[in-house]
Amino acid sequence: MNIIAHTPGGKPPGNHVAGRKKSHRWRRVCAAVLVALLTTSLAGMQAANGTTGGATSAADPQVAIMEQEAALGKQAYKNLFNGDKPACTTMANKWIKDDAGDAMLLSTREAAAGNTDISAFDAGGAVMTDLKDKTVPTPRHCVVSGYVAPQVSFELRLPDPKAWNGRFMLVACAGFCGTVNSSACNPGLSRGYAVVTTNGGHTGSPGFEAAWAHGDNAARHDFAYRANHVASLLSKEIVAAYYGKPAAYSYVVGCSKGGNSAVRYASRYPAEFDGILASAPVLDYQGRVSTSFSWQAQALEKDGKTLFSPADLQVLHTSVLNQCDGMDGRTDGILNDPAACKPDFATMACDRSKPSGQNCFSKAQIDALRKLYAPPADSKGRVVYPAGQTPGSELNATPWLAAMPEVPGTPLVEHGADQWLRYMAYSRQSDGSNKSAQNFDFDKDPADMEAMAKVYNATTTDLGRFDKHGGKLLITHGTADEGISLAATVDYYKRLIKASGGLATTQAFARLFQVPGMAHCSGGAGYDRFDALSALETWVERGTAPTKIIAKRSAPSAAGDEAIPLFPYPLVPRFRGTGDPANPDSYRAVTSASWR
Repeated sequence: MNIIAHTPGGKPPGNHVAGRKKSHRWRRVCAAVLVALLTTSLAGMQAANGTTGGATSAADPQVAIMEQEAALGKQAYKNLFNGDKPACTTMANKWIKDDAGDAMLLSTREAAAGNTDISAFDAGGAVMTDLKDKTVPTPRHCVVSGYVAPQVSFELRLPDPKAWNGRFMLVACAGFCGTVNSSACNPGLSRGYAVVTTNGGHTGSPGFEAAWAHGDNAARHDFAYRANHVASLLSKEIVAAYYGKPAAYSYVVGCSKGGNSAVRYASRYPAEFDGILASAPVLDYQGRVSTSFSWQAQALEKDGKTLFSPADLQVLHTSVLNQCDGMDGRTDGILNDPAACKPDFATMACDRSKPSGQNCFSKAQIDALRKLYAPPADSKGRVVYPAGQTPGSELNATPWLAAMPEVPGTPLVEHGADQWLRYMAYSRQSDGSNKSAQNFDFDKDPADMEAMAKVYNATTTDLGRFDKHGGKLLITHGTADEGISLAATVDYYKRLIKASGGLATTQAFARLFQVPGMAHCSGGAGYDRFDALSALETWVERGTAPTKIIAKRSAPSAAGDEAIPLFPYPLVPRFRGTGDPANPDSYRAVTSASWR
């Protein structure tokens, strides 16, 4: 079943995009699943309307495909290299036939040891923000580049055997993916991990661009979950062959969409990773990018114009802080617990008797703010997504809420919603052909998109198999995240607590840490430098759960070694009122307002 051979006579075309035309098992499975998803959705609507004659709805087809994947995964990519231990250069130009997905190892190369700069993007994506903007040593390593059919490109970096720490890491891609961000491997590589990352199963532009999904249902499923899965299965077997033994522990890390991918491993593939580290996860991916983005886009536009400029967002931030900063015991430009902040937007309105140019907002802008900070709801007031904009995140909200230069006059939330609705949101892609953020129907559209929500989302709270496997889940989320609301992650975690039998049983395998002042994945004016990976390693490998993580402040630059303790939710840090505010010992744990 798993055959590997040299490429003469067996090598696929060099342009593996053309390989999409080939009929293969994965396309047939995806097509069948999508038909089943649509059938289930229609059956559910018929049942609701009393048109099924009392018949029960079909079983969730995602369960069937998960079972198929689990069965295939147990035997995937076994006996690579005929059981031999390969050298780096001998792995190139190998064609692998496997039921989990035919693969090609296109190239390999030896990379010398050296010093590598870790960007904020790479550190945040790998959820190792303690390495942000640092230069770190990386060991001599083997770089393996390849793909799994139809178009899951990946790069695997294997430290020299003497430098390998015995662990494996998947860095899940962010946004709409589309490229192999090789440098995302460097944070883990610097610590001795064998690390792989992927393009999410397609080639596309960075950011919110989804034309690659046009008419390609297999690509949508690859993006949702399969790309990371098959790349990890293959990479783990390469690791085992290269080092002569499998990795002792496996970790998956990621932020944003990468956080979504990381968390969904706990339910979809509960035995595949020992530790899961997710930052700012877009757990309800369908809801945030379609429903919530559209809600905000409609609030932001009046008469075809965007209501807020970057300067307006700065004024807004100052106004919010004037009302809420200090609630955590310290006036420092950071909200440790934004759930405690309920901005009174009426006090920000302009006095019509005053001359123009005041630091205030028009009636149209005030109406928009009330909508922006409220959770999306239908015409009857029923909430259809659990969070609005986060108070205290305003300085980071360009270009999300203000016009972005790349798409003149269009905030990022509108651009992202338009792309998602057109190409990604519906089982039948034609249903989104005329959809946009501005014509989104909050009464009808969320239900119409439910079938694909099951494909994209990581919102299930049934993590019993992951817990039984001994897996540990550590989630971090910034309190000044402008892109993904902290409240949405808190909502999920509270539902997980309920489903798992209480806080204590949940914290035995899953913990959430709010990060004061951190923006989306990293950055912001807060405490975005911390080592969550070491905390997770200790939890997984020694059984000691993290009760406190020390985070340092990056900005302003004068912050120096200013630090704060992060506590597991529902606890958040509060300044004691005495002592040095730069010393983490000057803070105590209090219960978040969102828990009360």
